Amino acid sequence: MQIIDISADTERAFFSCLHLEEPEDLESTAHSKNWYAEHKDKGYKAQVLILDDGTIVGKCHYIPIEHSPFVGRDLLAILCITVWPYEHHVGDQRHRGYGRFMLNHVEQYARSSGFKGVVTWAMDWHWNPVSFYEHMGYSRVDAEDKVVVVWKQFCEDAEPPRLLRLDEVPSEGREKVRVVVADNQWCDCNMKLMKAREAIEGIEHLVEYTEVEPPCCNRIIHLGYVGGVFLDGKVYRPYQLLDNAEDLREEIVRLHERKRQ
Repeated sequence: MQIIDISADTERAFFSCLHLEEPEDLESTAHSKNWYAEHKDKGYKAQVLILDDGTIVGKCHYIPIEHSPFVGRDLLAILCITVWPYEHHVGDQRHRGYGRFMLNHVEQYARSSGFKGVVTWAMDWHWNPVSFYEHMGYSRVDAEDKVVVVWKQFCEDAEPPRLLRLDEVPSEGREKVRVVVADNQWCDCNMKLMKAREAIEGIEHLVEYTEVEPPCCNRIIHLGYVGGVFLDGKVYRPYQLLDNAEDLREEIVRLHERKRQ
């Protein structure tokens, strides 16, 4: 097996978060492709893990910390390491050492490139569990609710990183429902963004709608919610994938009706 930079032959797997069993959602992947184009000359590495038979079973991407959702310097930030986790398509590929293989690969790149350590984020629950990184020698250095920032330092003068937090919470709209979407452009499915756009179709007159753009330091981003949809200043269904636009639309309508009472 090998880890390679994405190419014309592999970019669909990368930008679709390995979902090759489905047609590509061009609207969704366009955002990640734009982010890639803007950052590939800034040290951003987008790669896939390919087995000897050509099957793509994982992906990883990482970037210098100044372009990431973390605060620090001289560190390489891992945005995501993913191994295909489902039974369909190529079958569950977890627990076969692929995650460790990719993490070791990233660390070797960081050392050879002169970084003083590696930082990433994980969760104190079943998805992206922090225990994986702790097992690989990473230490907790910051946390916000379920999200934990971990790092591995390579030299004594490396400075601990921290999580980039909200500068301010979106405010409540007066007559309309204020909908603010802060999905991560480097997250390949952009699910929250896509579902928010779908949810407001036909009820545009009820909302003040804003999509907050990168770079991270100039946008609302909070890894505790892995991006998010804010309705009148409150996060809608944090820690959940938004796979149903109708539920979101109903919540917007409910909030608007409450304003009229």
